[in-house]
Amino acid sequence: MKKLILLICSFLFIFSSSFSLDTKYKIIYSDNNLGKLNINTATQEEMLRAGVASSYVSKIISFRDIKGGIESIEELERISGIGSKTCKKLEKYFFIDENDIKLKSININEINEKDLRYYGFSTSEIKAINKYLSTGRIRNNKDLKKLISKKNYEKYKDLFRY
Repeated sequence: MKKLILLICSFLFIFSSSFSLDTKYKIIYSDNNLGKLNINTATQEEMLRAGVASSYVSKIISFRDIKGGIESIEELERISGIGSKTCKKLEKYFFIDENDIKLKSININEINEKDLRYYGFSTSEIKAINKYLSTGRIRNNKDLKKLISKKNYEKYKDLFRY
């Protein structure tokens, strides 16, 4: 009987030791019960610890910092080097809490092409904005409405600064 108890205790000790060593680097810190990270608040360290490739982590954080938040995982396709397949893979790591999205204002006369792309403006909208800016400043919403889609105007109208 003592041998059986000793054997069981040894097994439990070995199992618990190997389990804790195994999970040391696989712990996912999250704000929800699904074990996913909040993409709008997760730190670089948390993303790396969860297993997100470092090349993606820096791009995600840069995107988030420029725009002020990520509204959907699919938005990450706007980042150079991240396509739809990568977005599908990233879905297993992240969730989005809309309360943590604080989109930054858009100074339409000073914003660059990359940042416009991050906000979801199309290539033709970006070209139209740049062409207009080459002849002068965009002064108001009336000017801007001529250059971008109604959808993008409605989505960001409160963020535009001139």
